[in-house]
Amino acid sequence: MRKMLFGALLLNACVSAQPEGPVGGTKLPYDMKVPAKVFELPTFLREISALTDVDDRTIACVHDEAANIYFLSAENGTMTDSVAFAGPADMEGLTRVGGEFYALRSDGLIFHLSDRASGLVLRDTFRLHIPNKNIEGLGYDERSGAVLISPKDFMKGTKEGRDERVIYALDPKSPDHAVSVVLRLSVDGLVEQADRKGIATPKRKKGDGQEVSALKLRYSSIAVHPTTDHFYLLSAADQTLLVVDRQGSLIDLVLLDATLLPKPEGITFMPNGDMWLSSEGKGSKPVLIRYAMVK
Repeated sequence: MRKMLFGALLLNACVSAQPEGPVGGTKLPYDMKVPAKVFELPTFLREISALTDVDDRTIACVHDEAANIYFLSAENGTMTDSVAFAGPADMEGLTRVGGEFYALRSDGLIFHLSDRASGLVLRDTFRLHIPNKNIEGLGYDERSGAVLISPKDFMKGTKEGRDERVIYALDPKSPDHAVSVVLRLSVDGLVEQADRKGIATPKRKKGDGQEVSALKLRYSSIAVHPTTDHFYLLSAADQTLLVVDRQGSLIDLVLLDATLLPKPEGITFMPNGDMWLSSEGKGSKPVLIRYAMVK
């Protein structure tokens, strides 16, 4: 593993500093303090924003500035292929369904690409019919056969809307691209569950010195664990990895290593359970990181 140097990340003064190294993850089948591999990615992937597994040797990604899919080697992190499917775009999500791919633009436009084995070309585009305006996460749920959608924004205007985080599902076989709600999560409710379990959450100090929750949960990516069936949700805004079961109960919340993952944007799993995370280059090079599943 190459030695990597990262600039220190300066956090907002009103938020408690993130401890060195990850906090949490004790209920996960990974040693979050010891990655199995860390790869520096090319500079042109500085704004890497999504990951999906392709096979046991290949990972695919997109980045914020171009409608391209880039294929990366799981052995050394090098790019092995790339396919352009549209012009410049704010691409945020990517997932594989069988041999086909679905890519997400932040405004909710979906690009559906054909099976890679027959030549990766754009089949069609369609827009998600959901109220959110800033959407970043796509993931595939093999159990239901649905494409999961995790918006970054939330419904403003009411206390309930600001507190709620919604996960949607898209039926890839539906001709009208129907979307349904899979799970509604409460940020306050997750903090209460974390407090009961003794799991650390981000904190900030009010003007009177009182410490309160600073958990944002602005989803940047979503994936489903291949063996536990849990939902894994990344939030780059507070550098957290949230894990919940299908009923929305908290399994764990990891405060990620801000030095190693300054802006975590992508997550995917290999069939053997190994977890891959990516981070944009924020004052450093973008990285691709593998966490080996503990057998």
